Order: sequence, then structure tokens, then C-alpha cells
Amino acid sequence: MVAPAGGSGWVPTGALHRGIGLAALALLLAAALGRFELVLVAAPLALGTGLSLLVRPDRPPAATLTVTEPTSVEGGPVRARVSVTSDHPRPMLCVVSAQVPGWVRLRHGVGNYAALLRPSATTPVRLAGTAGRWGTYRLGPATVRTVGADGLLVADSAVLPAVDLTVYPVSEPFDSEEALPRAAGISGIHRSRRPGAGGELSDVRPFQAGDRLRRINWRVSRRTGALHVNATWSDRDAEVLLVLDVRHEAGSSGGVDGDASVLDATVRAAAAITEHYAHQGDRVGLVEFSSRLRRLPAGTGRRHYLSTLEWLVGVDRLPSGFGPGQRLFSGGLRESRALVIVLTPLLDQDSANLLAILARSGRSLVTVDTLPERVHPPVRNEWTVPGYRLWWLERANTIGRLREVGVPVEPWRGAGSLDLMLRHVYRIAASSRVLS
Repeated sequence: MVAPAGGSGWVPTGALHRGIGLAALALLLAAALGRFELVLVAAPLALGTGLSLLVRPDRPPAATLTVTEPTSVEGGPVRARVSVTSDHPRPMLCVVSAQVPGWVRLRHGVGNYAALLRPSATTPVRLAGTAGRWGTYRLGPATVRTVGADGLLVADSAVLPAVDLTVYPVSEPFDSEEALPRAAGISGIHRSRRPGAGGELSDVRPFQAGDRLRRINWRVSRRTGALHVNATWSDRDAEVLLVLDVRHEAGSSGGVDGDASVLDATVRAAAAITEHYAHQGDRVGLVEFSSRLRRLPAGTGRRHYLSTLEWLVGVDRLPSGFGPGQRLFSGGLRESRALVIVLTPLLDQDSANLLAILARSGRSLVTVDTLPERVHPPVRNEWTVPGYRLWWLERANTIGRLREVGVPVEPWRGAGSLDLMLRHVYRIAASSRVLS
């Protein structure tokens, strides 16, 4: 992305005023006092100033603000440059100053960057740094001030409009070996309860017309005297639906290397889960549980994963009194056979009500607790600490009641943190014989 701009002309500097003033003063004193040696003092000043102005540039250099890559990832590089093009045959000096978002840390600090402009060439002034947190930002505006004619002229600051920068959330490593409980697609890697072509043995049965010869089990056929074939479970893909409870924010964000807030934990966990399942062929959809109720249709593959990252950087807290209702289920939760993963901090009763409604609907449900461990309210009076303890006990009681009715609740811990819950959900689904 490029933002071009140009200066508005040259203006004299203090050096030019001092040079002309001192030369004029020396000549006046020489004439008034009749001192010839004062002419020798004024001559170099006048001659040097005249020669510098004789080769003055016609117009200020043109400048453009460019980001090398309009997208980055948390902890990834951010590279921008201001390209200043000079058509003057003599070197000049330029000073660049750019406004940088708070979560972009420049390698050489925030301030003015100076560069020597080569004659009749384009000189880049590089701004390199690191992205500290996910989100959408504006890099700039930037100002360029050029000094020419040996410091006697300066171009008015050229203001370069800001450019867009998108920082994707980092995908924490997530590695789950558990099969999804309701695999119902056409093809995939999860075992379903439907017989068909697959890699997992389900039974050995007598040969029937239409069976392939490569499935004949010769050992059993030799022992029984009749042809038998291996029957397998079909491998199917599944659908995963992520529900992001982003109505409340708690904790302070320290960026990719610091503490995580509720939104940080929610967005990064959603990115990791989507990357894992989308790359292995499962369909993944997302619903934002907030007043906006944004929704991303289910998809799979790398392209859908990149679309998910674009969708996640738009997540923001919008406080409202919105609660779970029919609009949520009719708009975002149409697929009743999908595995629903709810990412919620469980900060109010509406979150618990949502989980209860999903559990009563017979869906395969997994709950990820996104509340950071070290979150504490600011101490305002002597009742803050006892009130926080009572609230924490009530929240722990709510989580215990959810687990009693078969809703697994587990905090996000990165790699493998969902394996235990998926195993629990799969066992419940298998015992109720609702698998396909």
C-alpha cells in the first residue's frame, strides 16, 4: 500500500537569514567606518551564500509511504519505508517523522529518522519494528522535511497519509488426536459409525457380491473354508462451530510476550482451533456472541483459515444487554450435528444460560474458559476483596454444575488442552447412539 505526497515549496532557514544579515552588516560598517578589512569579512559570506543559492533545487523531492507487507502476525516483523525521490544534481538532507501505533515497536525507537538524499536518485528511509498485538492499525501519517542549498533552504513538511496494517493473532500450538463425535461429511479423516471405505476395521463378514477382492481376509477364509472380507468404518469430515463470547473484557493485554486478556485468549484460541481442524479437512464456522452477532460461514482449507484470521481481527468488545435467543440459533447455529466449541469467560449469567440451552438441545458441546488466571478487580474499598471471593466461589459453583450435567469446561492451555473434553464428548455421544 502506498500513500504519495509532495511538498509545497522552499522557505529560507535561519542560516540564510544569518548569512545575508552578517554580510550586509559588515558592508554597512565598512562604508560607515571606512574599514576595508570588513569587506574581506563580508565577501566570503556573500559569495558562499550566492553560490549555494545559485544551484538551488527547483522543487522539493517527492515522497511515498509504503508498507512492505500490509499484514503481519503477533510477534512478526513490520516493515515500512518512506521513499524520497530527488532529481537535483546535488545531495540534500531529509528528516522523516512517522506516527506509529502503540502496539508496533520500532527497532530504533520512535523519533526522527535522517537520511542523505543521493543526487538524482530515490533514497529509502526504512522503519522496521515488531507487531506486539493482533488488530487493525494505521501506520502514519508521516512527515518529510528536506534541507537543501547547503542548509539555506528547507521544504515545508510533506504529510504522507497513513496506511493500513493488519496484525493477525498468533496461532498457539494445538494438537488434538481425538476424533470428532459426529462425522457426517462425504470424506475426511474422522471415523464414523457408518460402514464404508475407510482405514479402521469394524468387522469381518462373509463375502458378498460387489465386495472388492483386495478386502478379502485370506487368513479367516482359509480357517473357515469360505471367503470372508474386512468391513471398515467410513472416514468422514465433520463440522466445528466456534461461538466467541466477546461481550465482556477482563484483564490487561500485555501483547504477545505479556499477559493475555479475555479477548486475547479468545481470539488466539479460536485461531489455533481453526488452523488445526481446517487444515485436516474439517469445516469450521464462527459466530460472535455479542450485540453484533457476526457470523463466518463454515469452510475448510488454508483459504478459509486466512478468512478466519481476517474475521478475528475485527473482534471487539461491545457491551450490551443482549442475551441468547432464537436469533442466535436460527442465524448462526443451524447445523445441529456440528461440534460446538464455546469460548467464554463465564462472567455473567447469560453465558451460563447459553451453555445450558446448547446442552439441552442435544448438541455435542465443549466449553473453553478464557478467563485469565491472574485477573483481579481494582481495589476500591474494604469490600472489594470479599466481594471478589464470593463472586469467584459462585463462578466455580456454576462451572461445577455445568460439568455435572455433562458440559465439559476446561481453561485453554494450548497444545492438547481440548483432548480430554473431546474424549468426554465422544463417549457421551457414543453412549446415546446419536453418531452417524
